[in-house]
Amino acid sequence: MSDEFNTEGRQFNDGYDPTWTAMQKSDDDQTGQGRKSLQYYNASYCFTKNGSLNILTTDEDTKWRGFNPFLKHYYQMKRHFRSGMINSWNKFCYTGGILEFDVKFPGKPKIGGLWPAVWLLGNLGRATYEESTNKIWPWSYKKCDRKLQKAQEISGCDSTSHYSMNAGQGRGSTEIDVLEIMSGDMTDLPIVKNGVHQPYAAMTLQLAPGIPRSQRRPESGTLPEWGFTWYSNLTYGPNTSINPFFYGTYLTETKALEPISRSKAESYQCDSLSCMLSLDESFWDEMHTFRLEWQPGDDGYVHWYVDGDYKFGVEAVGLEPWETQIPNEPSYLIVNTAISNSWGFPDPPFGCDEYDCKTDEGKCGFFPGFCETLPATFEMDFIRVYQNKNDSRQTIGCNPPGYPTRKYIKAHEFKYMDTTKDSHPLKPLKVGGARCKIENSDYCGTHARGSCSHSTLRCVCRPGWMGPRCLVQKFHDDGEDWDVGKFEGIELPFIPSSLGVVAVVFVIALIASVSVFSIRRKKATVDTEEIPTESGTGTGY
Repeated sequence: MSDEFNTEGRQFNDGYDPTWTAMQKSDDDQTGQGRKSLQYYNASYCFTKNGSLNILTTDEDTKWRGFNPFLKHYYQMKRHFRSGMINSWNKFCYTGGILEFDVKFPGKPKIGGLWPAVWLLGNLGRATYEESTNKIWPWSYKKCDRKLQKAQEISGCDSTSHYSMNAGQGRGSTEIDVLEIMSGDMTDLPIVKNGVHQPYAAMTLQLAPGIPRSQRRPESGTLPEWGFTWYSNLTYGPNTSINPFFYGTYLTETKALEPISRSKAESYQCDSLSCMLSLDESFWDEMHTFRLEWQPGDDGYVHWYVDGDYKFGVEAVGLEPWETQIPNEPSYLIVNTAISNSWGFPDPPFGCDEYDCKTDEGKCGFFPGFCETLPATFEMDFIRVYQNKNDSRQTIGCNPPGYPTRKYIKAHEFKYMDTTKDSHPLKPLKVGGARCKIENSDYCGTHARGSCSHSTLRCVCRPGWMGPRCLVQKFHDDGEDWDVGKFEGIELPFIPSSLGVVAVVFVIALIASVSVFSIRRKKATVDTEEIPTESGTGTGY
């Protein structure tokens, strides 16, 4: 897979592109797990320009009517910032291989507040749709553990194979953060090693279940070597440090008005294995190359590189004591810029609870100069995935036989969409249809890709091209559609073996009863059937 973003004017609204979808929604954050997001994702803020993908961030307001499923009514919501998120959920996924891209970061290196990121998420969870990630994110655990079974939606204790799932295989939506950028004033940070400072890139593998508190896991602001229990076989390159400020999240019991539900028995610990890399100002002035090498399996690993230099690595052997895994899930790509008052913002003064660059009162929680950095653009020159075709552990597609997702998502579509306005999670892909003018011959992808119809004044794509303006080639997922066409009706319920025996005995008894009844009925019929008389007709009594 390779997207060079060379075609000018591409847009990524739902249904516009075979690989990417740009979000048009809020970053659902009513539980606080989204880390207090302040932006609304606007699909038009993701586009191609000058040979690069651009993700724009501004201080414009967005208002919309949101539905509260618990209060059962709509109410007006508002965000004071707009930004973009583009992802390949349920369109392009891969498992294992090399991911490489060139990026230039938005804003200013010394002024915190923007949160650009490039990351991978397992296809069973859809980013910003909390219903889809509840008890799914970031599980990477295949075994059956009765104590954890309620907390893992698709548990290794499941002995059935609903939705083409593999029985006895725990599943989840694992997360690999290739980069998350925190700007800052370049002063050294406390606790960290090797003089790491802001601005920095965080490179992280997130897993569940995590190390329990009873095992003396490290707290934020400490180091594992201070007598805490943490993972081994974590390796660091130059100019890096373990991230001592975030070791993971405990997803606790939800409150009554939250949009998702999780009981105390369903609570669980997530772990964050994270590295920090100091950055200089050049990362905001020019493109730099980031690379992720990911090998699934019992001898697998995840390695991070920047401009060809090794920076951080997690090995499968270091996860063995806790029986979690290097991710095996088919994962999709996400590129976005968020704004959060918990990421790179100063501690707000008392009474400062509104973040808005357009009012004096709303500026109280920002670093000086933050509002002047907007609008800001996150640029990506290209993104490429390389794989070893001779390695069966490396797969292309969102629905590989070893880790299927298609039928599960199909059966639970309500978790992956806004049920108040969407009929399906993704819209059908458009092939032409944009309004056009005859005199503007290049608007429909130039003559080689499409043309403007004289009769309808809409773009008509030539074979092999698609999108409203015929700007993008049709994408073919090389992953095998191995379960398409199989019965997709209601899954049969699981019947325990003890009930199965009872059912068999009942069926045998029923058959025997029916047989006896049939024999008696037949005998009675023979006793009264018509018998010929000497005259040739008549009924015998």
